[in-house]
Amino acid sequence: MTTNPPYELYPEYLNQVFDEFGKKNIEAWLIGPRARDLAAELPIIDAASFDLTVDAALATIESIFFELFSVEPQTSKDDRPKLLTFKVPKTDDDGYVTFNVGPFRNYLPPLRSLRGQNLTGIILDLATREVTVQAFAYDSQGDMIDPFGGSLDFADKLIRPVFPVDTLFRESASWLLKIARYVGRYGFDAAKEVRTAADRDAANILDVPRDIWRKEMDKILCGAHPGKGLQFLAESRVLSFILPEIQAMYAFGDGGSQHKDIWAHTKQVVSNSDATPVVRWAAMCHDMGKVWTKQVFRDDKIHFFRHEDMSALLFEGIAKRFDIVGEDYERIHYIVKNHGRVNLYRDDWTDSAVRRLIKDVGDALDDLIAFSKADLTSKRADRVEMIRALLADLQIRVMDVREQDALVQPLPKGLGTQIMERFDIPAGPKVGQLRNMLIHAIEIGNLEPNQDSEVYLSYLADLLVDSNQDD
Repeated sequence: MTTNPPYELYPEYLNQVFDEFGKKNIEAWLIGPRARDLAAELPIIDAASFDLTVDAALATIESIFFELFSVEPQTSKDDRPKLLTFKVPKTDDDGYVTFNVGPFRNYLPPLRSLRGQNLTGIILDLATREVTVQAFAYDSQGDMIDPFGGSLDFADKLIRPVFPVDTLFRESASWLLKIARYVGRYGFDAAKEVRTAADRDAANILDVPRDIWRKEMDKILCGAHPGKGLQFLAESRVLSFILPEIQAMYAFGDGGSQHKDIWAHTKQVVSNSDATPVVRWAAMCHDMGKVWTKQVFRDDKIHFFRHEDMSALLFEGIAKRFDIVGEDYERIHYIVKNHGRVNLYRDDWTDSAVRRLIKDVGDALDDLIAFSKADLTSKRADRVEMIRALLADLQIRVMDVREQDALVQPLPKGLGTQIMERFDIPAGPKVGQLRNMLIHAIEIGNLEPNQDSEVYLSYLADLLVDSNQDD
């Protein structure tokens, strides 16, 4: 039986877990975000979640947590889960501490460079973590194991695969996209030798199945730092092979003083937008048509007339290449083609104008408003503030109009025309006044709503007779 005194930098719950595994002579290691926190010398005493890898089967892990905390693992979506998640109630408040615990991993990709490597135990487990910044761990006493130098890469903010990079992209070209995904996840740069090898072997991405292109691009775009991931793909020339339309923006240049840097703007819009594949694909593609529509006029002004339409046309090809179909295709294509539509809004619009916008763009309106907010990258603070205020006002107006239109109208349709005919009144404010009189009568209980038109016409006739007698 192996027992150790509690480690002072660990919270009580984590020490309890380590102690219980130790009592059963089961090797356990802290990995993941809390391990990286420790490497950065950040406290984890108040952390709410912990990831552990242990030398035990899932059934043993489940049994230990039940003995220790009387908790069952959370229901998994997978029929054969690779780890278990436990919500352990805190003793001092109503919250929970989450533990994600899995058995040691024991598989490696079939790379020739790994042949003959006799890796076992925790070293083998860490080798499966793909990049070095994920491949170090801490034991019950806070001692680190770091066989691949991941803590140094983490300190230097570098992404480097655990596997030898000199042949990696030749043996498994999907790693070109994986590196971009990790660059986008952490916001770090790829190590120099990684960038060199990626540029050399970029064309190998053509050997990767298209479904993997799509899956990895979704992850890159939805990462915490998607602009970094896209920059790696552009600098390594991977985009030239899978998304030449996007690579063209990278090569387009910033236009000097003539126009804003479209590539920098695109990366910023992607980062600003909601982290969902549909919105971020639209953000990446919305301005790519500018490369083809740029015009310089005699006054040296630059225009990109019809760039939205051109971007939408280019997206059609991208969608076929990446198998973007159905609702996802329709939403992305509509946002790209109409992304400037809501920017036409001004605060002097009538409710009828807002209603026409709602009708014209349909279910895409919320997507367009959200996109327009992300599209604000101007360096002019006054302009950004003005547009933000307009978009906020538009959202409120849209909500108000939708609420009004959702209400059951108390008067029958066509009543206005009947009023004009019965009382020989031309179209104009007088008709609206009479309708308002009827609505007021309904509100105070003098009339019932949704009656036959004749009920309301007779009521108005009586009012008009009384009014004429008073005169």
